[in-house]
Amino acid sequence: MHDWLGDHSSYDAVLPWLDGQAFTYVFADLRGYGQSIELGGEFTVEEIAADCLMLADELGWRRFHLIGHSMTGMITQRIAADVPSRVASAIAVCPVSAAGNRLSPEALAFFVSTIEDDDALRRLFQFVTGGLSEGWADRKVQQSRATVAPACRRQYLEMLVTADFVEDVQGLETPYLIVIGDKDPGLDAAAMRRTFLAWHPNAELHVVPNCGHYPMQECPPYFATVIEGFLKRGAS
Repeated sequence: MHDWLGDHSSYDAVLPWLDGQAFTYVFADLRGYGQSIELGGEFTVEEIAADCLMLADELGWRRFHLIGHSMTGMITQRIAADVPSRVASAIAVCPVSAAGNRLSPEALAFFVSTIEDDDALRRLFQFVTGGLSEGWADRKVQQSRATVAPACRRQYLEMLVTADFVEDVQGLETPYLIVIGDKDPGLDAAAMRRTFLAWHPNAELHVVPNCGHYPMQECPPYFATVIEGFLKRGAS
């Protein structure tokens, strides 16, 4: 599952490095994104989780692993809480947790501005990746504008900043890998220790060096190695 600012194509760079013999990967587009860009809805945690479970049912997957990036880190928790027997393991990448992301009024105003302001969005991409090039940021802006419906951005942002279902996930025994970049300023190791690592007894943290908020794009072969090392340990 993808982040707030892009669709399934955020994972394109990592595709050549994934082991298709060991695993079948499905990259979902949430309502309002990518191939689901025309789909409306409530744009809530519960709706996303229900849609993903419906997709798993359609695929005939009784048991599966989950990967969620940023906004959808919390969705891995919601699904694991809802159907713990079906989730073999979960990987949360630079994730927002079940506690949501409580932003200051100033930070929230900036995030809202990125919905329509390309320059603000460009600055956000550079900030969360530790200052990657203008070319990188320009490409990310183009991708985001082309793959995310404007109508859903504000509602998903509302979901991000108001979500709170911590009580439902505390103590979940689902094996968890938390992957973060050492240059991601807002979602660092301390934040993970307060959330995922505090709540999930079988969670482990991996910090990717010289990397920001998009490890699947910033260092794809390394990212593939990290996630598949974890998946292969727990494949069942």
